[in-house]
Order: sequence, then C-alpha cells, then structure tokens
Amino acid sequence: MLTFIIQPGPCAAAGQRTEYRIASEPAQTIDIRITDAQTGELLGAKRVADAEEATVDVAPVVRRNIEFDPQPGNVTGFLPSEDRTRTIRVTAATPEAPENETSAAECLFYPANETARPPALLTSMPLQRLLAPGERDELTLLHEGTARATVTATGPGGTTTRNYASGTGLLHLFRLCADDFPEAEEIRVDLGAAGTVVYSMTSVPHDACRLAWRSRAGSLEHYTFPTELSTTVEASKIRVCGPDGYSTAGLAASRLTRLRSACETRAAAEALAEIVASPEVWRIVGDGYDPQDVVTDTVQLQRQGALNVLEIEIRPRKTDGPCR
Repeated sequence: MLTFIIQPGPCAAAGQRTEYRIASEPAQTIDIRITDAQTGELLGAKRVADAEEATVDVAPVVRRNIEFDPQPGNVTGFLPSEDRTRTIRVTAATPEAPENETSAAECLFYPANETARPPALLTSMPLQRLLAPGERDELTLLHEGTARATVTATGPGGTTTRNYASGTGLLHLFRLCADDFPEAEEIRVDLGAAGTVVYSMTSVPHDACRLAWRSRAGSLEHYTFPTELSTTVEASKIRVCGPDGYSTAGLAASRLTRLRSACETRAAAEALAEIVASPEVWRIVGDGYDPQDVVTDTVQLQRQGALNVLEIEIRPRKTDGPCR
C-alpha cells in the first residue's frame, strides 16, 4: 500500500524545495511520475527500489517547464498568465501494478523563489516608481479567483478612475500603459489587499534604455536606465593567408552597451542588482522585448560617501547559430 504522507498545499513557489514523500507498507519498488495536470504531459519520473519511504523534490522539474515570455502591447489591463504557471500532479505506483496508482492533490506552481500567501503583490521593486510617456509596467498579483485593479490618474485636467477585472485563477498579470493616461502627473494602481503602486510621471532622456527582467519574486520588473554611457562593437575575425595575402574567412561581431542607473535608494539598488543574476533580461524596443545577455558579473551596491548608482553592460542575446 502506498500513501502520500507529505505534500505541498494548493500552490507553491517553483524556486524553493517542494517535497512529496510516499510511505510503503511493506517495502517495495516505487515508481513516481510528475505530470502536467492540464495536458497530461510527463515532466519527470523517479524509481526507488525496495523502500519503505520515497521522497522526491519536484521543484527543479517544474522550473524547467515554466515559460516566461513578456507579452508585447500597449493596452492597460489584465493579461493571460497561463504560461507562467504549471499545475502538477504527482502519482506513485508499483511496477507490478501500475494501474493501482496513488495520486497526491494537484498543486499550482508559479515562478517565485519563496511561497507567498495570497493576496500578495509579487515584486522586488519599490512601490513608488517613475513612469514616462510611451512606457509600460507590469504587476504580478497572487490572488485567488477574480482580481481587480483600480487605476486613478491625477493631473491638471482632474482625476480619471478606471476599473479592471481579471479572469479566474491564482496568478494575475496587470499591465499599465502610460499613454492610456496622457494628462496624468501621478497614477495610482490599487490592487486591494495586495497593495497600491504609485507612479510619478516623468520625462525620459534621449539616450535612456528601458530593461525588463525576471525577478526572484516571480515577476517581470521594468526599469529605465537614464544614461547610456557607451556603446562598443567587438569583432572576432578568422583570417587566412593566401597567395594574395591575408583575407577574412569568418566574422562574428557583438554590440555592447554600458548603462548607468539614476541615484537610487538602497532598496531600489538591491532590486536592480537582480538583473545581473536574472536568467532572462530584455531590452524594450517599441512594443516588443529583445532578449539581452548581461555581460556584467558583479555590481557594487554601496560605496562610502556615495549614492547608490548601478552600472551594467548588456549585449543582444544570440538566438541563432553558434556563439563565439
């Protein structure tokens, strides 16, 4: 007889250890299967021989199967979030009787490093932010059922209030586009018990660069680096020498851009430092997101007698052909 004696609750963060433990009476070989509860796709399997108890951590398997693709567009409202979650079913059976499997309760995983209790706003950035015309920001909300957002824009012409509602689910994405509130000087996004994010409208320098990255909180964060310090083109050539002298047989070039942040508080600088360690970073160009490779390995967050300024170097991520 197989019994699940330890299993997670209805939702869990994919970035932390999540154990399922199965007890067997008597000791026997146990086959454990991890499948997508919606599609039935097999994500992983494990066999434990002659055991009275078997343990499996499903988090590494789930993390590999969660998508995190930003959605282009410039319309304020809730976005689909199905690609950022996985509902997992874990089953256990014996090789002699695979049809008599025991199943644990389904669990929904979302891409955060720590499990939060809904309602919660998943973010690593401060709740006081800057936003410029033409820019957009995305908020990730953990909320059971239908989530609601109230956007209040205040400016010289008065106050505008708009209400938005999501579909059902647990993880909800809300996108705010500055151009939907052209006269605003301040925009407040009220997410109920999850909190309120306040945006002060500002102008953008001509050489600014806006990045988005996947944070430890499981959100897609945005930030505009106001200064592009330098742009460097690196070329790697393969030269051959023939009867007519040297010629170039192969060429690989990359464009590196060094960015500098504004003077930020320690909390904001800590959040920006996640860009260096983030598995996915994008540069926002128009309505789209261009994948980037962050060349910088370390950043200095605090210098004695100096304000917090972050400098990083990025280059376009190579998506086709070999890297050189």
